[in-house]
Amino acid sequence: MKYTFFALFIVLVILPKVAFSQDFSDQKFSVGFAPLSLITPSGKVGLHAEWAYAANKSLSLAVGVPRSTRPPGWLLNSVSIAENGSVTTNEFYNFGMLLEHRFYFSQKAPAGFYLAPYLRYNKMWLDRITENPEKTGATTMRGTLYGFGLGGAVGWQIALGEHFTLDATFAAIDLKWMRGNVSYTSTDPDNDIYELRDEVQAVVEDIPIIGKKLSAQIDGEEVKVRTPGMVLPAYRFSLTVNYVF
Repeated sequence: MKYTFFALFIVLVILPKVAFSQDFSDQKFSVGFAPLSLITPSGKVGLHAEWAYAANKSLSLAVGVPRSTRPPGWLLNSVSIAENGSVTTNEFYNFGMLLEHRFYFSQKAPAGFYLAPYLRYNKMWLDRITENPEKTGATTMRGTLYGFGLGGAVGWQIALGEHFTLDATFAAIDLKWMRGNVSYTSTDPDNDIYELRDEVQAVVEDIPIIGKKLSAQIDGEEVKVRTPGMVLPAYRFSLTVNYVF
């Protein structure tokens, strides 16, 4: 219990004093990374750069550099079908760019509480291959989802000494225009393409909001599903560690 109170004391008393006492008036630039992007199935390495061009204003750019991770559960559960065999490829990638115009209330940018309108672009894709160990053949699923967003964020950048900050965007809501597609192919002799289409259709129909609008179609040796362009609300949280210079 005493450790809990000590942690609360640090967060509620010491960190606010450090955050608002530090003055970055001679330090206009910062670069950093998002540690959570390295330990979660995000499909990316999150990088961040910021330019404080005035005492209370800055431009912030976040870039997601694609890296191979396993697909997040919510995505895989939405598009995966029942497969017989062993999964030999299961990769997820995520590229993104986000540009914010931040307004700091502290007049000590880049530190303190801020509001920020922003624009963002995202593209995610996955590859999943399941091989039948008893017969020659495999089932391949490939999907892509991309879109643009416009929204607003609320955050707090805490100064940690003279050159480091902890930047938390704890509430960011936007509207995103999204579009995507997913394709299924199979060389497994046990899979009939018409049965595969029906199985895919049953899976995508259960996707919330848009499922009833999706239709699985046979295109040559593939079964394809294309999503219509749609506008959806989205929530974003980010945490970065930055070096200020």
